[in-house]
Amino acid sequence: MPTVVRFTAAALLVVLAAACADSRTAPSTPLSVATGTLPPTTDALSPVPTASVRPSATGGHPAAGSSLASCKDADCEVEVRVGDRLRIDKRFGVQRLTISSLDPDEVTIALLGFTGGLRAEGANVSISSSCVNGRCRDEGKLSLAPGRSARINDLRLEVPYLSGDHAVLRLTPR
Repeated sequence: MPTVVRFTAAALLVVLAAACADSRTAPSTPLSVATGTLPPTTDALSPVPTASVRPSATGGHPAAGSSLASCKDADCEVEVRVGDRLRIDKRFGVQRLTISSLDPDEVTIALLGFTGGLRAEGANVSISSSCVNGRCRDEGKLSLAPGRSARINDLRLEVPYLSGDHAVLRLTPR
């Protein structure tokens, strides 16, 4: 038996024995992900799977808050999820920002503003104006990725952290 196969099999037995020693401390994730070892049915010469673990937003960004209302003055750093709505003071020309989607590499934000007063710079920007029964407004969207910034009127937007189901959004007035 090749040395790599023997070593992998021996390491797997040691890990299994340790995990079975006390059922109260058994890992909650599959053994192959938690330990980085191969499952018994996998070819021993294939690459070893690794777990991709990101720190929580709170752990990685202690300044991030959870109160969306703190963004009213356009100076905040908050944890957001899909569907969250941030109401912004009308002096910034934006009524509301809504988190439309969180993808692995970007956050999509829907914009609602006042007619003719909404300008945006960033990735995948689109803005349109509409009027219904004499009430007019601007609507749009933009995408934002970690490491890049965007602007909406006099607001700067950044995403310092992005995970599968949440992100940290930072707003600062210009």
